[in-house]
This record gives sequence, C-alpha cells and structure tokens, in this order.
Amino acid sequence: MRRLVALPLSLAALALMASGCRHDGRTLRPALPSQNGSVSTSSAPVVPETEDDFFNTEATDAAAAPGGPIEVSTTNTGVTLVTATAALAVTAPWRDGAAIDPRYTCKGDNVAPALSWSPAPAGTQEIAITMIDEDADFDHWTMTGIKPDVTSMAENTPPAGAVAALNGSGKAGYTGPCPPSGTHTYRITVYYLDHPLQLASGDSTDAMRTAIGDATIDTAEVTGTFSS
Repeated sequence: MRRLVALPLSLAALALMASGCRHDGRTLRPALPSQNGSVSTSSAPVVPETEDDFFNTEATDAAAAPGGPIEVSTTNTGVTLVTATAALAVTAPWRDGAAIDPRYTCKGDNVAPALSWSPAPAGTQEIAITMIDEDADFDHWTMTGIKPDVTSMAENTPPAGAVAALNGSGKAGYTGPCPPSGTHTYRITVYYLDHPLQLASGDSTDAMRTAIGDATIDTAEVTGTFSS
C-alpha cells in the first residue's frame, strides 16, 4: 500500500519540477535601443561523422575567404590547409575609376604612365599590358614580352624585352587618351600568360591581342576617365 501511495507522489513532484524549469515567474527586461544585433541561423552547423572529421578544415564555400579566392593544399602529413589569396591588382598614377592626369593624354606630354601590378600567379611565363578606350573601342597600347618576375614599369619606360603592337594611331607603343567629345573610360589590363608569345614590335594589334587571349591564365585591371 505504501508503494502505491509513493508512486503518485513521486510523479507529482516531477511534474512540479518540470513546470519550474519552463517558467520561474520572472520576465525578460526589454532590449535597450543599442541592442539591435541579430544572429544568423541560415546555415546549419556541420556535425562531424567521425573523429577524423574534427581535423578536416577543407573549405566548401568560397565565402570562407571573403574578399578573394581561396587556395586549398595538403601537407605531407595529411593536414588540409586553407589560405585566402589576395585579388590581383594594378596600380596607376590615379585611383581606379578616377580622372586621368592630362600628362598621360594628348593634351599633355602623352607619355605612358608608371604602373605596378601584383606578382604573377603560378604558371605565368610572360606578362602583357593593354589599354583601350571602352567608349570608342580604340587601341591605345598593347605590349607583350614582359618577363614574369617583373611587377612594375617606370613612366614612359617599357620593361626590358617588351614589344609593342601598332596602336590605333598606327604607331608602335603608347598613345594617350584623346576622346573626340565627352568623357571616355579607359581600361588598363595586365595579362598573365601561360607561355611566351615571341612576337615582334610593330605587329598588328589584332594579331597580338588574339595571341594574348589564347595564352591568358589571369588578369588584373585599373580604369580611369578623361574628358575632351
């Protein structure tokens, strides 16, 4: 008889404890105006299936490295490494998208600007540079034959070994922005090539650009504008 009475009493006690866990009579304080953050729950956590999975750091999404691509490699001990790589870039005497100094145009000294660019990615055998007027589809500069370890050129001084195609004015080398009217955008592109092109100065722009396109493994760009 005592056991029958004890059982209902134990169940009642458990029910009271469960009720206490759900609500203790207190209420949450209202959030302050500054407490406006949120927690993203769009991605479910990955649960490792085996012990080895705790040490598997292989990225499955490029978003794991914001701002640039990722490189995945494995050491000789079997450890997977994920590293972010910086995007390739070109630096000109003007900010990307900004106005080009008249010095580099037909209204100034018409000299080629000094440039610097990111070191060549693996597999690069040669570097090429072009400059086009995007609004008039005019070729201002096409140059190849730059050694893969070169990362800059001085003003109006092509790197050693470089060769230039005929520009839109019919001369080999650089000719600066000279829009007939309005504001035009000019794009300088550095091409990283997977094999040497072995071209000569004075070749046609079309032939040189076709060869560049066939050999390109990566590019870097900078733009600028100029008004007539």
